[in-house]
Amino acid sequence: MADSKNDFNFEELCAAYILGSLSEEEKSYFEELLTNASSEQKQLFEDMEAIAAEMALLYPEADPSPSIKQQLIEMAWASVNKRNGTNILYLTRFRFAVAASLVFMMVSIGLLFQTQNLNQDLSEQLVLVNEQQNRIEILETEVEQKEELLTILEARDVDLILMDGLEVNPTGYGKVVWDKDNGQALLQVANIPRVPTAKEYQLWFVVNNQPISAGVFSVNDPSQDNFFKISEFQQGGTGAFAITLEPEGGSPLPTGDMYLLGSM
Repeated sequence: MADSKNDFNFEELCAAYILGSLSEEEKSYFEELLTNASSEQKQLFEDMEAIAAEMALLYPEADPSPSIKQQLIEMAWASVNKRNGTNILYLTRFRFAVAASLVFMMVSIGLLFQTQNLNQDLSEQLVLVNEQQNRIEILETEVEQKEELLTILEARDVDLILMDGLEVNPTGYGKVVWDKDNGQALLQVANIPRVPTAKEYQLWFVVNNQPISAGVFSVNDPSQDNFFKISEFQQGGTGAFAITLEPEGGSPLPTGDMYLLGSM
């Protein structure tokens, strides 16, 4: 690196000029110096410009620090001296750092996209798992209902009451399998409409013209058989079973249209 006072002043002004830290007056003064600069000084200016462009990748500072300014000067002289046969490695190390930073940036971006894809795949898998879990719960309910039906059918004293659709729903069908000894029954219905909002179907056991509630239920899929367990139903005697449409929660007495009816 040159040691003369002129070179020192020139390199300081050159670095400050390239880094944009000179006043307008100082910029004009330096540009005049550059016009009359030696070939070595002009080479220093050109190398310093190139190096500053590379440094901006690693040090994007609005107001460069003195250490950055000094580093720029040293690397620029290193580039000039290298042309003169002096083996100085400032630029090699710096450019390796720039390359490493770019590689790191690309790897980071790649990992970011990979993470986003993994998160999306995980979300899709969770949706599938939830769907499968819901399906399993439905199947478990169906198995439980069929097991309850088998338990009732295995009882010694079982009544089977068939229920037919009435005028409001002539294609409807129902069946009550009643285990009198254990006070349990299973209701099967088909071809009755989906339950309207704020409504439920209510099953009645009618004996001596007196309706006794046997519980409420809803139908969400009219195209399939729907099973409902009737628990703690211990009323004896003979009579009939009926299904009416009532307000949600049921009624003390039938108030709505009758959909199914079957006598013992």
